[in-house]
Amino acid sequence: MKVLLVVVDGLAYHLMERFIHQLPAIQEMAENGVYGPLESTFPSITPVALASLFTGVSPKVHGVVAPRIFVKGRKIQSSISAFSSNSLLVDPLWTILGRKGYRVMVTSAPQALPDKWKLDNVILFDPYKAKLKKCSESIVLKEGESEFLGMKWSVKGEDRAYIVQVEGREFKVEKDSWLGPLELDGKCGEEELKFSVFLHGNNHGVYVTPPAFLNFKWGNNRELLLEVWENVVKRVGMLLDGDYKGLNKGIISFDEYLKTAELSFNFFVEYSLYLLRKRDWDFGITYLPIVDNLQHLLYGVDDGKALDFIFEAYKMADKFLMLHRGLAENIFLCSDHGITKIKKRVYVNKILERLNVLKMDDGKINWGKTKAYYGGGGMIRINLRDREEAGVVYPKEYQKLVRYIVKNLEELKDDGESIFTGIYMRDTPASDRQGDIELSIRDYYSLSSNVDHENEIDPVRPYSTSTGDHGFYRKEDLYGVVLGSGPSLAKGRKIKAKIIDIAPTILKIMDVQGSKMEGRVLVEALSNGGQE
Repeated sequence: MKVLLVVVDGLAYHLMERFIHQLPAIQEMAENGVYGPLESTFPSITPVALASLFTGVSPKVHGVVAPRIFVKGRKIQSSISAFSSNSLLVDPLWTILGRKGYRVMVTSAPQALPDKWKLDNVILFDPYKAKLKKCSESIVLKEGESEFLGMKWSVKGEDRAYIVQVEGREFKVEKDSWLGPLELDGKCGEEELKFSVFLHGNNHGVYVTPPAFLNFKWGNNRELLLEVWENVVKRVGMLLDGDYKGLNKGIISFDEYLKTAELSFNFFVEYSLYLLRKRDWDFGITYLPIVDNLQHLLYGVDDGKALDFIFEAYKMADKFLMLHRGLAENIFLCSDHGITKIKKRVYVNKILERLNVLKMDDGKINWGKTKAYYGGGGMIRINLRDREEAGVVYPKEYQKLVRYIVKNLEELKDDGESIFTGIYMRDTPASDRQGDIELSIRDYYSLSSNVDHENEIDPVRPYSTSTGDHGFYRKEDLYGVVLGSGPSLAKGRKIKAKIIDIAPTILKIMDVQGSKMEGRVLVEALSNGGQE
């Protein structure tokens, strides 16, 4: 019997309770199966939580503890990405099932690639690896000539349109209309690659959406990846999220942002259905980012309209579920976390820069002079000799430096109150996958690891910057959603579960034993208590 795990990023239980009666596919699944809150990890950050969803163990066991993972013998700037299979210390569901002979299809998972398991019956994809650093941001091409992705672009304005010339091709882009998807040949650094974009004529020029590349790094099956490019990307494009960066930089309007979110939804629907229908499989994982995209941007906006846009994202999630319901006998829908409101963002690396322990040169970090760095997940790491490759802080300096940083963080106040509700420092240098200083933040504040920012603390800007966040609050952001239906699952049962409970429950349904997991089998969710 097939089992499909549908992951909807950010689907929040408290909002689901509000919306569920207007979401027909989700409501039907809840009434005819199992439904309830799903407690996330701490911190409840997407790659950390999804690693627990896929392994059935806590972050300290699977090793994905933060967006950047620090280990001995690596440069501090070359920490392991949580969006990499190299971050996992234990086997995920796709490996366990693959080794048992099951056919597995993963359309998207943060730790799926690179494929370090190399099982012939396991197909792994992660479309986010079609984005390339420094080459996957949007741009507005002004009238005249410019260069983008190694190509000369020419834009000429007419009365109600722009004429765009590139690669010997000419496109007419009507103002206030969208053109695409377009497949073009360009360069990222020295690498020549095909990429996919849309064009939109606005008052500033021609907006080019964030490009996605045919680099063959986002799947472990080259033939199938090329099929996806030819049959999906060429037809509906490949936007992976709403273009938050473009909105934040002011190069697109909120309406244009909503269009990029819609184009992202179109891609994930067509892409997921193509893969899951194209090959035979016993266990599948698919993914939708749209709810998290809209919630980050809008959840803290209190104008009465923002929640309507978020509700539209929940309706998209309902449609996504409806389109996938017929692909497996047993289907789970899970989210990795919820959402909470924020009013201000705290840029930790800007604080470290002021303290003279992080050095910037021409807008970039000078790692040879940087003593401490915040990589996300609440963790500050000291750039320590003999632990970090090319570390600059001598071990005898460690305690004094840590105390200096902690003292200044404790003194940091906003509106007369301390920013950090907890600061934990280690008297001796941290082991792998730990911070030397670990932070928790007060309500309505959010932590950022960005360095290209002017201020240490900034208020959010409605419809322009993130106003919702998750990870550190242990409130509404801690609770996602679990839904399940099928012949192996109980009917109309309200349950409470932890995110680490899903993997062992799926293994139970698929009659796989012997895997050591911290989560429990959700016996109350299974028909007849899990017995035949």
